[in-house]
Amino acid sequence: MNTDDILNDDFLSDLIRKMPLESPSDGFVNKVMNGIEPLPAPINESYPSFIWVKSSIPYFVIGLAIALIMFSSDIPDFNFIYGTEYLSGMFIKVFHPLVAFLKTLLSSRFISYTLLIGVSAGFIFIVDKLFSRRFAA
Repeated sequence: MNTDDILNDDFLSDLIRKMPLESPSDGFVNKVMNGIEPLPAPINESYPSFIWVKSSIPYFVIGLAIALIMFSSDIPDFNFIYGTEYLSGMFIKVFHPLVAFLKTLLSSRFISYTLLIGVSAGFIFIVDKLFSRRFAA
């Protein structure tokens, strides 16, 4: 029997019309309302005070890198730091033993490629940690 047949049949339509509507039991609404629990009160979470420092580190490093590139370039407009000749001469004297050690260390291709790959991987790992949302909170 199709749905159209059920709707067109007089006997079935009379049965459907005479059938009493089901009503909920007494106190149904009160039982349902008692079963509903109120929402818990909102909890004010206090964030650690160092979170703004952690989120500003990448911007600080990028700004420092840009400033270093600008001040150490040969562009005349950016070459306005007084005493750069003295500072560069002083740095050369102080870091000369370190530079000599690095020159002897990096004379081997195996060591230089290993350091290149290691430093690159470390840099990518640190940038991932700083910019990843998993570690932001």
